[in-house]
Amino acid sequence: LAVVALNPLLFRLRRSLAFRPAEIGVVIILMMVACSIPGRGLMEQFAQALVMPFHWERITPGWRERNMLGLAPPEALVDSTDYDAVVARFVTGSDRAKYPSPSLWDSVSRKWRQVPWQAWTAPLATWVPMVILSALCMVGMALIVHRQWSSYEHLQYPIAAFTTALLERDENRAFGPMLGQRAFWMGFGLMFLIRLNNGLCQWFPDYLVPVQLTYYLSPFGAKWPALYRNPWAWGLLRLELFPLVIAFAFFLNSEISLTLGVSQILWACVCIPMVGSGISVNTDYDIGGWQGWHRAGSYTAFTLMLLYSGRHYYTETLRRAFTCRRAEDGDTGALWGWRLFVFAVVGLTALVIRLGLAWPVAVGTVLLMIMTFFIVSRISAETGLFFIQPGWQPFGALMPFFGAYAMGPTSIVLSALVCGVLCIDQSQALMPYLTNGLKIGEKLRLRPGPIASLSTGMWLVGIALAIAIVLVASYDFGTPTQYHWSYYRVPTMPFRAAEPALLQLQATDQLAESEGLYGWQRLAAIKPEKGFLWAAGTGFAGVIVFSLLRLRVPWWPLHPVLFLIWATYPLAAMSHSFLLGWLVKKVSLRL
Repeated sequence: LAVVALNPLLFRLRRSLAFRPAEIGVVIILMMVACSIPGRGLMEQFAQALVMPFHWERITPGWRERNMLGLAPPEALVDSTDYDAVVARFVTGSDRAKYPSPSLWDSVSRKWRQVPWQAWTAPLATWVPMVILSALCMVGMALIVHRQWSSYEHLQYPIAAFTTALLERDENRAFGPMLGQRAFWMGFGLMFLIRLNNGLCQWFPDYLVPVQLTYYLSPFGAKWPALYRNPWAWGLLRLELFPLVIAFAFFLNSEISLTLGVSQILWACVCIPMVGSGISVNTDYDIGGWQGWHRAGSYTAFTLMLLYSGRHYYTETLRRAFTCRRAEDGDTGALWGWRLFVFAVVGLTALVIRLGLAWPVAVGTVLLMIMTFFIVSRISAETGLFFIQPGWQPFGALMPFFGAYAMGPTSIVLSALVCGVLCIDQSQALMPYLTNGLKIGEKLRLRPGPIASLSTGMWLVGIALAIAIVLVASYDFGTPTQYHWSYYRVPTMPFRAAEPALLQLQATDQLAESEGLYGWQRLAAIKPEKGFLWAAGTGFAGVIVFSLLRLRVPWWPLHPVLFLIWATYPLAAMSHSFLLGWLVKKVSLRL
């Protein structure tokens, strides 16, 4: 709207009034960074994770018998001494009459006083510093990898490429070169009419005929019932066309679009024989399972490959960052990124240990969390995926790696709480947004340091506003009880994960012994589950083999990102469109 409607109008009035591409670019970057606050990246479940466990404990007798909430330290959750005022009102909202106040200030003041701030002081003091340090860690990582990914590895950044193509404009013209192309408007008009028609069909189904963009291939399942051994068979047998995905395939290397396109087919070829031979691939998105462990191994291997490919740049900038030597080519952003990253990681780890988590588990939780942010950002920059789900959590990989005895129920609860607050959905975290934002800034000749500083300052202001507004709104209107994710799933996740381990240790009379282990003893008692080793090992080996083939064999057609994204909801929905986009691009370039 800014480049199509607002800017041309300002240009007609006076050319100097029109926004320059860099100015609109800064607005877009700040908007992208702000998107990490309200969604699943943080605020969608932040308050509920700290107060709703008391609600579910009251209606779950087994939790009360086993004192499940006693596994969490008092400062990690709200003070529920006054249950009605702190917990019940958070669920139901205020019982005061909703009458208009004589002034806006009186209304705001009344709503502010409804929040039991005293009960929230301890958990906010515990978690807000961790939230800020995790954000600073992501800002530092984005600055560190920017030059390596953009200038040395030449990633395509499809989201940034599309955005800057829309923003480009000559000072003497109202529209940029893309908006002056007839082909662009023909494609836009066609899609706009399809969307407008299908929208109107919802209102007037008796008068209009929708344009079908979804086709069901269920007859194939009827002919070959083995397809339904695949938990994602619904996506394989549902051909849903996303024009945006098909278009983005043109920005990608053919190997990436082909890999994304055939991911479901290759997963079915692997999964169906496994399930047929008796191997369970069922996975709990929150807690873990075969698919999640497989991706944990894949993420680890991909991280090692990326660190290896950029080892010279990373080690040189790290050395210069802490020896006060000048940066090469004025690349001060990476140097400050290293300083910020190291400070944030050390501080975050210290706070997690102070919360009560044993140091081996704390270090593992923080490092795996950082790794997920790192890889999701890489997937976004390299593939242009705008919907990514890692499908595993750090604590969900640590539990089968350590074993119930070595980790213990308390460490499970605390590690899961850290994950639930800081990284429950890494695709909406700060780093993927900022990574694309830095590339937009680079294309618009904006330095990464000031962009990162401005974004961080805006983000800190946004966090303060968001926490206050969410608490005030929740105690006024009540939390959304119809939303299963934030109402039940995330708040109960730590205790659902720890309960089987607690019962197992109680049955073997090892609970007190497990809870009494200190750091080095936990490392010595590690006993990984065989299923976890096989699942993570296959993912790890697959990424390493595919990476080596991609580096050494010129004709190799597949990218190792396959193991990071297959068997996830986004690709189950969009893989067919990526495959169609790859086919259209191949045919277009050939002809």
